[in-house]
Amino acid sequence: MMTPETIAQFRAQLRGELTEPGSGAYDNARKVYNGMIDKKPRLIAKCVDVADVIAAVKFGRASGSRVSVRGGGHNAGGLGIADDALTIDLSGIKYVHVDPVAGTVRVGGGCTWATWITPRTPLAWPFPPGLFPLPASAGLRSAADWAI
Repeated sequence: MMTPETIAQFRAQLRGELTEPGSGAYDNARKVYNGMIDKKPRLIAKCVDVADVIAAVKFGRASGSRVSVRGGGHNAGGLGIADDALTIDLSGIKYVHVDPVAGTVRVGGGCTWATWITPRTPLAWPFPPGLFPLPASAGLRSAADWAI
């Protein structure tokens, strides 16, 4: 159960921002690509690293909350956000690690395709996604790690 005390403890663990209804940043933090989606999560944890994601998942489990996960791009159905849930926002986790020897690219959960096209282009690796650079890379692929 989420209580003011458990929320305060979670906020103290989080390096990113924790946004609640009533906060000046709440309405902007809950917006999604599709303006017809108007969901109101109980908390929005804008994670900045893996430790934040781990803390958010643990908090969600311990509090018995519904959890939604939002990447860096868009989803027409608004599946990255849910009413009265803990939304784990990955949009702040943007990194691209290219290993040309292993032929792999590791991409942060907040990356869009446009974020990681550029590091791959000089390597002349194939580019498998759709036509648009704005979706989150994990949104069009089940895993954020690609093996080339």
